[in-house]
Amino acid sequence: MKILLSSLFKVFSILLLSTLIFLSCSNDDDHNQTTPKIGLAKLRITTKQCKEPWIGVQGSNLENQVANYLKNLDIELKGFQNDTPSNISSCEACEICAGPTITITVDKKHINRLLDEGFSVVD
Repeated sequence: MKILLSSLFKVFSILLLSTLIFLSCSNDDDHNQTTPKIGLAKLRITTKQCKEPWIGVQGSNLENQVANYLKNLDIELKGFQNDTPSNISSCEACEICAGPTITITVDKKHINRLLDEGFSVVD
């Protein structure tokens, strides 16, 4: 009886260990499939004049200001495009006229943060 229990314990231990190893490997594969790949995303924002989130941020031009604004959010600017229409009017009354329209490219992992900042995802 003692030998039988010992043999059953060994068989059970081997089966348990094999199952754990199999599940461990399966979980790694599943994790890799469900983890989003880091890629780039394009986002756009059209602000109201005098309400741009980068107002007051240092920079020699709009692209540098936006890059420094994003840097303050721990986001690296990967691409920049100024899509502001050439016929946009400017006025002295804040919040009435549209400000610049820009499209930026950043790592996808920052999408939610930038949506909170007023950006929208470009398809």
